[in-house]
Amino acid sequence: MNKKLLIIATLIMFVLPVFLFSFTYLSDQEYKNLSSAEKQEYLKALDEEMASLQQRKSDANAQTEQLQSDNGALKEQISGVNSEILALYDVLGISEQDLTDIHNKIQYYKDQLNNWERMSDDDLWANAKAFKELREDYNVTSSQTLAVLPEFQKDWNDLNRRFKAVGDAIDRIGKTKGYYEDNYTVQKGETLPIIAGHDFIYGDSSKWGIIFRANRDKLPSPNAVKEGQNLKIPRGLPTSWKVFRGEYLWKISQYPEVYGTGTKWPLIYRANKDQIKDPNLIYPNQVFTIPRDDK
Repeated sequence: MNKKLLIIATLIMFVLPVFLFSFTYLSDQEYKNLSSAEKQEYLKALDEEMASLQQRKSDANAQTEQLQSDNGALKEQISGVNSEILALYDVLGISEQDLTDIHNKIQYYKDQLNNWERMSDDDLWANAKAFKELREDYNVTSSQTLAVLPEFQKDWNDLNRRFKAVGDAIDRIGKTKGYYEDNYTVQKGETLPIIAGHDFIYGDSSKWGIIFRANRDKLPSPNAVKEGQNLKIPRGLPTSWKVFRGEYLWKISQYPEVYGTGTKWPLIYRANKDQIKDPNLIYPNQVFTIPRDDK
């Protein structure tokens, strides 16, 4: 008898806590194998488990009702805000189609940048002009009235960062690999110093005069540069020079792309004696040889 009580006590000590804290349901056979006392304890544990589940269900239902109520209130607030936004759009003359068009454009730029960001350096440089056209189109779109709407700001900020990163990569490639453009299409707002300052041009805004002198047939003055113009970008040192109005041998010699100092003008004179009778008298449209051996 004492042995049986000891077994029951052991079951109560070890099995019952399991029922209470991580409840394990017994099969029919397992239940039949229990003693009367064990069955009573098991049934009591079942009742407590049921009560706990019912309380949890009640709490969950209450929370669900509260969440549904809160959700309804939030929906009403959102509806009110949307109504105010639509009213503001009407005042600004913005239609739903306008918003759809902007969303589509933003997605288009994202898709395009995904392609550019996966390109190798060689492919980036080979398509540099196409990227400039894409960026110009992007600049036009992002400058529209719709671009200032708050709902688009995160997208514009992200796209600005990504466009800059690709543009910087192209500039870096041009500088480090020695790739250069022999022609350049002027972008909106650019001046000769800005163009000369691009890493893939000269990386030095002070060299704008080189571009100007190479394009004097289409640029009457340095300030005459216009968006869309195609400019020649001189590479290397010239071996010939076409004289323009107001130039003389000293002035030509001191250009950085010629000799960088006026004192070397005799080199030009000696190489072109067949055209220059008097070194103080040269004329527009004469074409002189520019020696490169300094002899």
